[in-house]
Amino acid sequence: MKYLSVKDTAEKWKAGTRTVRRYCELGMIEGVFSVDGTWIIPEDAPNPAAPNVTPPVPKGPAKQIVYQKSKNNHYGLYEFLQVNLAYSSSRMASNRLTRNQVIELFRTGKISVAFEPMKIDDIMEISNHFIAGDYVIDTMHSPLNSAYLRKLHTLLFYGTKADREGYMRTGEFRRQPSKFGIPADNIPSAVLALMKSYEDKPVVELEDVLSFHVALEKIHPFEDGNGRLGRLIMLKECLRHEIVPFIIDDKQRGAYHRGIAVWETDPEVLNDAVERAIKRMCNQMDTCRLLQYCRPETGRGSQNGGKKK
Repeated sequence: MKYLSVKDTAEKWKAGTRTVRRYCELGMIEGVFSVDGTWIIPEDAPNPAAPNVTPPVPKGPAKQIVYQKSKNNHYGLYEFLQVNLAYSSSRMASNRLTRNQVIELFRTGKISVAFEPMKIDDIMEISNHFIAGDYVIDTMHSPLNSAYLRKLHTLLFYGTKADREGYMRTGEFRRQPSKFGIPADNIPSAVLALMKSYEDKPVVELEDVLSFHVALEKIHPFEDGNGRLGRLIMLKECLRHEIVPFIIDDKQRGAYHRGIAVWETDPEVLNDAVERAIKRMCNQMDTCRLLQYCRPETGRGSQNGGKKK
């Protein structure tokens, strides 16, 4: 495959270099990746501005999530996903904010005084997770590529202590050896191959999303935050492919980690954990009527969940 620079691509598409660079940063160009800060664009990548490159209309739960987000609506599925995914996923990484604190931070941008000291990083990571969650919802139909991963990682960890002190370079693949994942030199090619294999699938089922998640975890492309990034990617792909979104909470945490470890030999461990998480999500959507808030058609929602493939 041949590749072009940003300048060459801009000339080919008759667009400005700033526009093309923006497409790269937003993950809108299929197959694009960055090497030492330089964007590398496949010669045959379609122009995102072309008339035939338009995002599909969200369906199922995704439609309600997009609408609730546009209305800054609380108590619906949008808030439920944002709060509980940020809380559960960050808790796996030792974030100590309580669920009530996460809810308050999401709704008001503030946290009431606690009885024990709070780490600034805990607050920043949750706030960043909300921003990254919004980005995932806004770009749910975008194809996955290296640029998308880098952008999402930057949104998750920009300004944290690890970022400020240089322990973790946000948005950059790791360059150091790790007891997790493949050798650093192999990361760009491995990520590119994984993305191509996944995006080439004519139909994406739940098991394809899980298989992608496990493969990305085992590549371990970033210094830190791979799990949180991967779980946000699973949310994006569920919304993109009309699969019921799910959250791995504390009850499923052990089975989730075991499932990743034994995926090649016993995929049912992870499948079972995710099926339980999906069942719980369906129960929550029904019991709490999460789809009834701000329905676009009538202002009152349906209790029907999204289609699960």
